[in-house]
Amino acid sequence: HLLLPEAELPGIFYVESPGDRRAVFIMPWEGRTLVGTTETVFRGRPDDVRPLPEEIAYLRETLAHYFPGQTALHGDEAPEAFAGLRVLPAGDDAASRRSRETMLPVDRDSRPRLLTILGGKLTSYRATADQVMARIAPSLPATRSLASTLELPLVRC
Repeated sequence: HLLLPEAELPGIFYVESPGDRRAVFIMPWEGRTLVGTTETVFRGRPDDVRPLPEEIAYLRETLAHYFPGQTALHGDEAPEAFAGLRVLPAGDDAASRRSRETMLPVDRDSRPRLLTILGGKLTSYRATADQVMARIAPSLPATRSLASTLELPLVRC
């Protein structure tokens, strides 16, 4: 992901990279413009995840294609960037073609001790959290619910 100066864009955009037709989003985020994502296979320690220069170039080329007049998005300095990992199901096809459906495999069906989250999307984290809690509830002590994620507002801390 790239974090760039805020641009005057009339909304959130879901565009396709002109090179490989992969989806890229461009949106306002915390007073700046967030651009992402890329899909580079990573082999290594999660602590070593960093955006690669070619990933930054890929996102900047996509921006330049769709927003050539937005000078705020096209500075010469290195942009602020961050990267994360998403675990996808194994497969023979390209990562971009694999399911993003959230999968929650457990070590045992009754009273699971270990649950793994595969796939999913950042935009569905609340729904995933609800699914995780429902799945592991038999393994936890009985408690009274204090809040519902369906009713709690999202606020920045």
